Amino acid sequence: MNANEKELYRFLGVAEKMSGYDGMDYFEGDLSSFDDFDGDDYDSYDGMSFATGNAQTQNVSDPYVIQYDNATLGTLTGTLFGYNNYFQDPLFNIGLISVTNLQGTTYRTFVGQTSNKPLKIGKWRFQSANSSQLAQTLTITHFDANGKSYSTPLNLSIMRDAYQFQSDILDVSKVVVVDANTEITFPVLASTILVISMFPTAVLSSKAVLSGGSSLNTAVAPRLSGKNVAPVIINTNQSAGSVIKR
Repeated sequence: MNANEKELYRFLGVAEKMSGYDGMDYFEGDLSSFDDFDGDDYDSYDGMSFATGNAQTQNVSDPYVIQYDNATLGTLTGTLFGYNNYFQDPLFNIGLISVTNLQGTTYRTFVGQTSNKPLKIGKWRFQSANSSQLAQTLTITHFDANGKSYSTPLNLSIMRDAYQFQSDILDVSKVVVVDANTEITFPVLASTILVISMFPTAVLSSKAVLSGGSSLNTAVAPRLSGKNVAPVIINTNQSAGSVIKR
């Protein structure tokens, strides 16, 4: 039995125990417990396990939301993260682009946090009234002080979900591990505003340990697209397990 079959059997077992529970829209991503995201508020939270039929609600990831505004008449290069390369640059290599942290703190604070709280991003949302902006390619680069680096392209033009109909929104499931040695660059087209929402599924926090939590704190990335798709219903008198065995 391969890993996919084991996961399917586990899910079916839960479905039979929780047949009256309909709050599973977010069921994707990392399902381990979110012990203490900031080390302050969740000390009494004891996690959950879908395998045991525990219906306790899993914590859903809170996004980081950054806006890039290129008011010039030419395409500029946007930068996301890159703390160790740009911590001495007051603009963090953003140049003429206006960058705003829409979650209330500064962009500099957001990037600086990656130097002591590395994170894993599980899902992304890109928003722009300029549909051409959502067809650009991002370059994800991980580098080291010894001079080594490697880059991975993320071509947004091929990432649109079949259930997405909005021309101004693109949801992408792409796991990216971010620390102070991670940098993402991308074109920001002329007279264009781009909003990037990032949903972390794991964060390393030493502060959480001091509060009695876990250093690795996890959450579930929310389901962003396909929410209105009708569920597939199988009518059968047999148990779900016996159907799968066939």
